This record gives sequence, C-alpha cells and structure tokens, in this order.
Amino acid sequence: WIAGKVKQVPHAEEAFGYSFEKVVLFAKSIGLGTTWIAGTMNRQAFEKAIDLQKGEKLPCVSPLGYPAQKMALREVMMRKGVGADKRMKFNELFFEGSFEKPISEAEAGALAEPLEMVRWAPSAVNKQPWRILLADGKAHFYEKRSRGYLSPDGWDLQRVDMGIALYHFEYSLCGQKKKPELLIEDPGIPAPPDLFYTATYTL
Repeated sequence: WIAGKVKQVPHAEEAFGYSFEKVVLFAKSIGLGTTWIAGTMNRQAFEKAIDLQKGEKLPCVSPLGYPAQKMALREVMMRKGVGADKRMKFNELFFEGSFEKPISEAEAGALAEPLEMVRWAPSAVNKQPWRILLADGKAHFYEKRSRGYLSPDGWDLQRVDMGIALYHFEYSLCGQKKKPELLIEDPGIPAPPDLFYTATYTL
C-alpha cells in the first residue's frame, strides 16, 4: 500500500492530490496497478500505521501491485455504478473568456491535449469537479462543489480532486516542452455561485 498524510493548512487538499497522483502515475509507468481509496478503507488501521498526529489528515490510500487480467464482478459493478469509464463532454468543463462561452477541442488548439488529460483525470465518485476558464494567456481552475464532500472541520475531498487535475494539466504541458507557472491569484471573473476559484496556470 501507499499512503500519505498532510498537515491541515491552506491548500493542503490540492497539494496532496497533486503529489499523490504524481506517485500513482509513476507507478503506472513502471507497470504497477493502483486505485484511489478514500471512503472504504480501514481508516483507523491506516492512521495507526502512518502515525497520524494531531493537525494531520490522511485523505486517501492506494493498493500497489500487479493488476489482475480480469476484473472481479464486484469491481465491474462498482465502476458501472459511478460511471467510472465515462466523462463529461469537453465543452461542459472548459470555457474561454467567460463561463458563458464553452470551448471545443478544435477551438482549444494546442491546449486541447492538456485539457483532455484533465477531463480523464480520476475523481471521487467520478464527479469531475473541475472547470477551467482560459483567459488572457492563463488557465483558471475552479471547483464545482457538490454536497457531501465538505467535512465539519472544513476539509474538502473534492479539492484533492482539483490537485489531481492540476497535475494532469501541468504534466501534459511539460510534455509539450512548456513551462507553466502555478499561481493562486483569483482573476475576479464572474462565475456561477457553485464555482470556487482554486488556482491558475500561466501558459
């Protein structure tokens, strides 16, 4: 198993998602299988194993090993239940200039691949909470918050998903020999009330 803990400080969720997904994708690159687990693990056992301290959080864990040749029926049914092999349409997730102007893959040009990498990123119950607004040479990431993912202490599991999305976007851009810079600088662009600014990449 791999597990990680993080101090409960501002942007801890995004930082954890970014870092853990980097490990997960490295494991995949060398032929190992993983799967993000947040809600169905024996949390008490893992917290003891990693010596979780006050002020720290254990967001997720993952088994690490060689994937079976065929998925078990239970796994097939679970994946079907959350639509794990489906994703929202490109123009439902990505926008240009304002949230009233969806963008197509053709209109995205060189950014089509990085955005598609985000579109296929994993997320809790496949909610795909990310929305990206392209404006003035920057990509602004917003979280579309769903009920049930915000804990009483303010911890937001969907912000872990946002960290995953950030890593997918950056990894793809770096693959194009670009050097994106990550900023936390809310552009103040009008957004729907259920969207919350996360971070920005310069392009």
